[in-house]
Amino acid sequence: MMKILRPFAAFAAAGLLTLSATVTLAAEPARILTYGDSNTWGWQPVSGQGFPTGRYDDRTRWSGVLERALQGQAVVTVDGMVGRTTDVDSTDAGEISGESFNGNRSLPAIVARQNPLDLVVIMLGTNDVQAGRKTDPVDVAASAFAMARRVGNMDQALFSTYRAPQVLVIAPPPLGDTSGSGLAGLFSAGEVPSRGFARAFAAEAGKAENAGVLFFDAGSVISTDGSDGIHFSAKTHRVLGEAVAAFVKAGKVLEQQ
Repeated sequence: MMKILRPFAAFAAAGLLTLSATVTLAAEPARILTYGDSNTWGWQPVSGQGFPTGRYDDRTRWSGVLERALQGQAVVTVDGMVGRTTDVDSTDAGEISGESFNGNRSLPAIVARQNPLDLVVIMLGTNDVQAGRKTDPVDVAASAFAMARRVGNMDQALFSTYRAPQVLVIAPPPLGDTSGSGLAGLFSAGEVPSRGFARAFAAEAGKAENAGVLFFDAGSVISTDGSDGIHFSAKTHRVLGEAVAAFVKAGKVLEQQ
């Protein structure tokens, strides 16, 4: 089981983070949790009404690409949920309560269930800017990093011996053109706010209270290229997974002894 110590220098710039870290890795692969919305779940974009749809398979989703690109250094667990936000309750959807879509409410219990973890990757915010919700990307970024800080405070969760995992926050890429999708009523209002994600998330990453939280801007390597303007193509999943793996390797987040 790998043990990650807090980085002693971190600086977010141009969507990337320069960091120094001291890491010890045992023979057992590291454990990574990817926590996000439908683009982490693997939603396959469809034209027209926009739904129903299926899910990309394990090898296609960016989390699966990440695991393969790390070449045995880590096991990646996926916890993606359609409609998940950073901290906004939704309306009930069948047997799923509106509170269940609130990522901040759910994440600590999920981390406790998945422990021991070495790294938690959070990519949320797109559903926050749906119609009638948040209109300022600064608020979205603040909520995402507040989640990261909660995870960072989870030493010895539920009476365990495990340290809190390291946390990587990924700024989602801006929404594309949603006008051709039946989901436009929900997401068209978020197109403009989402264009501010990169700047707002980078600014939040640079704040003193977020020292030690890693940051990556997905929009620096991908665009939201699915036919609905909301979700990713299979190619984009591959590019994102490989880019996150390169970031993890470059930052020596998973460095062998």
